[in-house]
Amino acid sequence: MLAEKTLISSSAPQQLLFREAKALQHLSGAIAPNFVELKTEGGNIKLVMELVKGETLADRISKASLSLKEFAQLCTQLVLTVNHLHSVGIAHLDLAPNNIMLSNQGVHGLVILDFAYCAFYDELPFMRPHSSFAGHLNYAAPEQLGLGTDKITEKTDLYALGLIIREMFGYRDHIKDTYETAIAFRLHAPDLRKLPPDWRQMVTQLLKFVPEERVRILTHTDYST
Repeated sequence: MLAEKTLISSSAPQQLLFREAKALQHLSGAIAPNFVELKTEGGNIKLVMELVKGETLADRISKASLSLKEFAQLCTQLVLTVNHLHSVGIAHLDLAPNNIMLSNQGVHGLVILDFAYCAFYDELPFMRPHSSFAGHLNYAAPEQLGLGTDKITEKTDLYALGLIIREMFGYRDHIKDTYETAIAFRLHAPDLRKLPPDWRQMVTQLLKFVPEERVRILTHTDYST
């Protein structure tokens, strides 16, 4: 089965769909939907891709019935998927639980969606646009909100990964209604006491304010490749 994607806003640049199409072609269905085609219909460009079956990570997190072991397994799958993404030279730059799906169509059991704001490694670092922030505010790294450096790199994804893992263990205090409160949250080290000690240590490294200080979580799979 296939899915089609068009730009919601007519003012959004069509290059966003071209960028997403390029990313899907690079990933070849491993951790993202398989690319089918770009087509023009009624004057609009549409991205046609494989339909991904499953539930979003946001839906899974909302289920309180999951055990600590199940959450830890999901965290490991998420780490493997983000590391895989970076290994092929793509930074997503807009990771959030609602654009990550639990699906056997992904080689690590997860599929990432919505690559419109991604960047390829030959484009990194780039300077943050000062006009506005486009993406999921609640999972943005400090540098995406104008804090610290203006340079955007793949380390931006590591911060989002840290917030998502933290949310999986019960935290929601990073969910903010305004730009100002989102900035205020990032000015202080977040509480991690609900996390198991091993994950607490790793997430501490992911949520460093300075991008260069963020440390990727390596798994046995990373060491063997």
